Amino acid sequence: MPQRTYLRLAWLLGALALVVAACTESPTDTTDTTEATAAPTTSATSTTTTTPTPTSTPTTTTTTIPAVETFHPRGMGWDLVWSDEFNGVDLDETKWEFEENCWGGGNEEQQCYTDRVNNTYLSDGILHIRAIEEQSTGLDGSTDWADADELGTATLPYTSGRIRTKGKGDWVYGRFEIRAQLPFGQGLWPAIWMLPTDYAYGQGVSSGEIDIMEAVNLKTVSVPDTNTVHGTLHYGADWPSYATSGASLRLSGDDNPADAFHVYAIEWEEDEIRWYVDDTHYATQTADGWYSQVEAPNGAAAIAEGTAPFDQPFHLILNVAVGGTWPGLPDDTTVFPQEMLVDYVRVYQCGISPKDGTGCGTDGPAANQIAGNQPPELPESIFVGPFTGDFDPAALGDVMTVFENDQVFPWKLGSYIAGGSLDFDLVETDDEDHETVIETTFNTDEAIVHFHASTPYDLGDWSDGVVEFDLRVIDFGSSTAGFVMKVDCQHPCSSGDFPIDDPVAGEWTHYAVPISELLAGARSSLDLTQVNIPFAILPAWGSQDGVVMQIDNVMWTR
Repeated sequence: MPQRTYLRLAWLLGALALVVAACTESPTDTTDTTEATAAPTTSATSTTTTTPTPTSTPTTTTTTIPAVETFHPRGMGWDLVWSDEFNGVDLDETKWEFEENCWGGGNEEQQCYTDRVNNTYLSDGILHIRAIEEQSTGLDGSTDWADADELGTATLPYTSGRIRTKGKGDWVYGRFEIRAQLPFGQGLWPAIWMLPTDYAYGQGVSSGEIDIMEAVNLKTVSVPDTNTVHGTLHYGADWPSYATSGASLRLSGDDNPADAFHVYAIEWEEDEIRWYVDDTHYATQTADGWYSQVEAPNGAAAIAEGTAPFDQPFHLILNVAVGGTWPGLPDDTTVFPQEMLVDYVRVYQCGISPKDGTGCGTDGPAANQIAGNQPPELPESIFVGPFTGDFDPAALGDVMTVFENDQVFPWKLGSYIAGGSLDFDLVETDDEDHETVIETTFNTDEAIVHFHASTPYDLGDWSDGVVEFDLRVIDFGSSTAGFVMKVDCQHPCSSGDFPIDDPVAGEWTHYAVPISELLAGARSSLDLTQVNIPFAILPAWGSQDGVVMQIDNVMWTR
């Protein structure tokens, strides 16, 4: 998910927060320390989505907020173009959309997002997004997915709220400012963030993600700095080889984001993004530290030009997640319900230069300069000319060839390399017995070889078939945990890693993996009607350096 920060009138904002709390009553089912007017109850249950946790390591720095002068956006040339002060009775659905699901966001989160008044409501000019310890059932995926109508359901032990402005508020460049007080406790993960509306550069973070603010486990002993918020960018290629970079801000002294309202903001220009908490500019990242890896027309990987991916319309998201790979699960110390309180959301455009957003920015001399990540040095493509052909899954016989001496349309050879850097060789080579084969040299511990298509295909009639391939390991390098293969159906839909028997060094080994076993795996969510990667193989993640392997005769048979 997301991250960010802002500060100066800390004492004033804290005083205002105390006034707000003192003037409201506690909801009838509330036991937390944040008080509010009783929320009506409804019977609706549902779900929501979130963004997978990145596999690369963030570039993160930490600072403490100094005393600075009060900042007034309108006085700096910023024009207010959109806002919600939450002064109505109900959430304004001309500005916001509820997300509903029990997917877990690809982060193993434990909440169902609902549109119930119990989880999202307005009271005395404050938006409340409330996480409750209660079981709920809803959609096991996102309503944005093409196969949403075919998804099943999932049941999770918590409910919460997630709202977004997608299609109702979408912007390129500007100042995005949110005044909020955060929930606290082990397993709580509030976030204020932005996702691309159109995914112009492909799925996942190849089209970018801007985290204005996120925090985990505030006021607990499980993290060293329990008064810290984070601001982050996600970019690069789609999972699992995307990149992330950001900064953290620790509030001064005993100040905690869960005890008082603070203003969290970013200023987004064409080639620069800055993070703020209240009056403090604490981090800056420029376009020379982000990139977008896309698929060229011939199927090869390429780096998008300009300031991609942060040159397209993005929308805002507010949510409170429970559990997940970052905060971990709630424990006996966690008090529910917990709420994120939002006083306002305001979006400004720079009146000086709205086309690129420059001219209105406020630069703090102590702000961290985030280095970010450089794009990989992509190998020369093994494709020659356009990769075209005819493919109709319904017309297939008993064999679907993926690779046999050459790539077979629509399945293109590719790779994922985590961490935003490339140290990985993928080439075609000749073999005395197998003619043309694919040879891979791993000089990294986090890479995958795969064949993929630009769009998913319905291979539902192959559930009784097998995935066949030949593998020869020339050098086992540092491999100690064996080899795995998988089939994917648009991440995070996947068979999960399926272990295969180790081959004999230097000898070709033939494998035939029943598709029924891929479907039945403990971590499998494989949907054969949405297959976009019919075959992927790798030495076990984290144990790959020095491995040299060859693959050939990749096919599905039935």
